Amino acid sequence: MVSFTFVVCAEPYKYEALDTLINLSEAIIKKGHEILGIFFYGSGVQSIKMRDITDESMRNLPERLRTFFKTYNTKLAACSTWISFSGIKSEEFIEGAFQEGLGGLSDLIAKSDRIIFFGPGG
Repeated sequence: MVSFTFVVCAEPYKYEALDTLINLSEAIIKKGHEILGIFFYGSGVQSIKMRDITDESMRNLPERLRTFFKTYNTKLAACSTWISFSGIKSEEFIEGAFQEGLGGLSDLIAKSDRIIFFGPGG
């Protein structure tokens, strides 16, 4: 069994990082591997903010991420510094998400066999 950690640095709707992350995670789990956690960093912290998406033509990424958490009980941590910068309040987090320092990310990385980053790159 291979253990994975994901780091999301991309904004939720600017790129398709969350869609790819969830699809890849489900495939990894179906193959018998495990996801130790998903860490949101930089503008990626916007991904854990609950939003009311009522337009059916829009992808409801917060709900999709919340459903993923409920199904697989995966750790959803967001960088506490970037949460402060963004002004997101803890009561706005999707179910299961919480803020954590970079020490939490380093613990996940130390325990993981593979780390995959999602971000704009450059």
